[in-house]
Amino acid sequence: MINLTGKSVFVKTQEEYLSVLKMAKLQGFTWVRENNLSPIKIPFPNVLNFYDDKNVAYRNEEKTLYEASEIVEDEEKIKDAVNLVRTFAKYPDRTALTDSFIESLKLLADTIESQMEEVK
Repeated sequence: MINLTGKSVFVKTQEEYLSVLKMAKLQGFTWVRENNLSPIKIPFPNVLNFYDDKNVAYRNEEKTLYEASEIVEDEEKIKDAVNLVRTFAKYPDRTALTDSFIESLKLLADTIESQMEEVK
């Protein structure tokens, strides 16, 4: 069994969460504000933080937690969209306005808009 002290564990599902709690109970962990480690309702996915003093806390922020695979997948989609739009810019009379081209434009516009929001 892995010693959870000082570790952070990413849990995607209720089942994973309950399994990790079971291991943590065996190691003597309790919730930061409780004297037990009974399952409580938390949003998923989430991160459980196991501290040196045998307390456990979960990520309780409003921001969405993403998996790295989601970010990498989006990056690939953005690269494909950029290539498609560049091809159109080079050969506008030879590029058809297909659904994938329109989706690429939307993806790039959303990406730029998101980056502009972050700058503000």
